[in-house]
Amino acid sequence: MALDSKWGVWMKDKLGFILAISAVGFAGYMFTASFFIYLITLFSWDKVIPQLLSGRVLAALLISVSSSFIVAVLAVLVGIPFAYFLTHGEFKFKSTIETLMVDLPQTFPPVTVGLVYLLLLGPGSPVNLAFTYAAVVIAKFYVSSPFMVGFAARRFREVKARGFDLIARSLGADTRHLLFRVVLPMSKRDLLAGFSLTWARAMGELGATMIFAGIIPWKTEVIPTLVFNIAQTEPNTAIAAAVLAETLSIVALISLRRGAKERR
Repeated sequence: MALDSKWGVWMKDKLGFILAISAVGFAGYMFTASFFIYLITLFSWDKVIPQLLSGRVLAALLISVSSSFIVAVLAVLVGIPFAYFLTHGEFKFKSTIETLMVDLPQTFPPVTVGLVYLLLLGPGSPVNLAFTYAAVVIAKFYVSSPFMVGFAARRFREVKARGFDLIARSLGADTRHLLFRVVLPMSKRDLLAGFSLTWARAMGELGATMIFAGIIPWKTEVIPTLVFNIAQTEPNTAIAAAVLAETLSIVALISLRRGAKERR
């Protein structure tokens, strides 16, 4: 009876019903895209599982994970100072610079990024880093690091808005004390979230990496470029690689999010 009465309320509230249907449809669309690969794996278990431990897949996984971790660490090292500068610095065109540094890289076509680096640091430049492991890191860094900067800047501004910086300054704190004893301890949860999203975004990077680093097995081939390269010819291997990468990303994001909640 309770269920029937709730359904009746939804039916009478037409807008609420439409919003509910829209929400369910959107959730179904997103969950299908996210987890359909596991359903395919279940029905092709005997063909996909052996490919999980194939040398090429494991090599691509190692390059993906290691390069993404390097990118996330570098994003922390440069993102925190830049976010602090955005929060406490006063200068012209501040919002424009933030847009160019944080928002633009997230919407910039990755293949264009790869082309830029290929021209800038490719065979025709004094320093040729194209088709190397370094190229993988460079390409991933541009499209992934803004997540770290965005999370850090938002949290630093919240700390500033609550007046903690003024209190610290009034007690004689310099920039070093303000950053390491006030701002960073109060921002651990957001910095951890920024780190995890940066890593996950780097794991999924395709366009820039493919153009600048190429698809060289055992050297620059990462999971996304491996899947792109063999999806038509070796679908079972591509499925195995995709499952590995997606599972790692899901586990990392959920673990870090739960850890952040516990620290909170």
